[in-house]
Amino acid sequence: MTKAIDLTVKNLKITLRDKVYLFFLLAMPIMMMLMVGLAFRGGNITYAVGYVNNDSGPYSEPFIDTLENATGLEDILTMVQYDDTDSLKDAFRQGSIKAGLIIDDGYNRTNANETVTFFVDETDISGSWAITSRVIAVSQFFSGESPKEYFKPLDEPITVEFNMMNFMVVGTLSYAVSTIIFSTASSIAKERDKGTFSRLRTTPMRMVDFLAGGLTSHLVVSLIQTVLVFGVSYMLGFRPMGVTVMDKTLNLLAAFAVAVTLAVACVGLGLLVAVFAKNEDQAVGVSWFMIIPMMFLSGTWFEPTEPTMEKISWAFPTTYANKAIRAILARGAPLASVSNYLVGLAVYAALVFMIGVVIYRKKTM
Repeated sequence: MTKAIDLTVKNLKITLRDKVYLFFLLAMPIMMMLMVGLAFRGGNITYAVGYVNNDSGPYSEPFIDTLENATGLEDILTMVQYDDTDSLKDAFRQGSIKAGLIIDDGYNRTNANETVTFFVDETDISGSWAITSRVIAVSQFFSGESPKEYFKPLDEPITVEFNMMNFMVVGTLSYAVSTIIFSTASSIAKERDKGTFSRLRTTPMRMVDFLAGGLTSHLVVSLIQTVLVFGVSYMLGFRPMGVTVMDKTLNLLAAFAVAVTLAVACVGLGLLVAVFAKNEDQAVGVSWFMIIPMMFLSGTWFEPTEPTMEKISWAFPTTYANKAIRAILARGAPLASVSNYLVGLAVYAALVFMIGVVIYRKKTM
């Protein structure tokens, strides 16, 4: 028993002496709670709802105005007008709006069930419930119709079907790829601790070759992770959006391409972590200190509702990837429609990767 106590005291002393490791050890649970609180703290949450008003009568404008400024009710909707149905659908596919309304000419209190089309992003559970409840309540006030009969379906559905699995696949994929930050930083820091880089100076092998081989291996592992996530999720019910088999195949390949780009960015971030970490333990702590905010703020599982945190989320590559892949897989958006996210992610990946390689070479040469 005495030996066990001595070993316990010894290990505690080692931990307490490593101030950086101790910081990450104690700060991790605090940071997790801060991320939850900051990303989802209370406040007036608003959802963007797009609409196309093809009616010139006296009732449609008050209907739209009441949706946004309902007397006696909390303001949760921001109504965004579009010129035509195609632009409304494109905005919905890209995730710019959470729902859409199409009001046909001749809208009035008696024929509302024949002149209003309503659709909502059902993959956002809390958002879709809040939006639908508000639209139904205002609609009943205007028409007195039963909500089940009030809205007519889209003539040409935006997607084949809404599937919650499609939403969750994106989060799982994003998380799996993001862990490559941890494995990259840990393995490179371990090689440095073992003196591998010092011994390389006495061999014909160049530092660049060794680094390229190590980073490429992590990219291969990340690709395997991506294939496994898609494979298992497909067996559990995941289906990419698309009208035809070719559409679904192209959307799946597009999502895969985005995941590969995200993997490059994450390998670059892992390399940067390894540059500044003094040892393997610190590399592990710093990696998870980076991964956890990425998961909470970049829409991996839930979209942050706090405006400031939403802006900060653009500092993470997973934000660009999540928005692009979710638009493709969950809403059937074509690859060209999410080009802004793709370009942002590609630039991010290239810069981080190159900066990481340059700094690491300087520190190890």
